[in-house]
Formats: sequence, C-alpha cells, structure tokens
Amino acid sequence: MGISVDSRERNKAFAQSLGVTFPILSDEAKTVSRAYDVLMPIIRWAKRVTFVIDKQGVIREVIKGGAAIDPAGALAACSIHKP
Repeated sequence: MGISVDSRERNKAFAQSLGVTFPILSDEAKTVSRAYDVLMPIIRWAKRVTFVIDKQGVIREVIKGGAAIDPAGALAACSIHKP
C-alpha cells in the first residue's frame, strides 16, 4: 500500500496560494525523507517536518510536528534568513 504524496503540480499550486516563490518538495520516491531521517520505517510515511534551506544548501530552520502543518512558521523563517 502506498502513501499518497502530493504531486509537483499540487505543491506548486499550494505555494502559489500562499504567495511564496520557493519550491515545495514532492518526495514520491521517499529518497529525501530517508536522507533527512524523517521516514518512519514500518509504515514508510514521512514525519511532518519542514526544513528551511538557503540557496547554499544550509538548513536554517527545522519545524516539526503540528507546527510544520502551518506554513506561517516556514514563511517567517524565510523572511528572517533572507540573503
């Protein structure tokens, strides 16, 4: 049984609805979830985590759990860490 992952198009529409221009990952193969150690091994579902990563690839903010559902935290982190 596969776990539904939003498509790139759906994530792009979501980002546009928020007025943001940064990309939102669609990790259908779960390779990034594994790399960032957020994939729960038994059910193969990623934990709810938002990583704010700058243009140099540095993780600037990690938002976990229920707070990761609300995009306001990521938006605030992006405004704090603007170049």
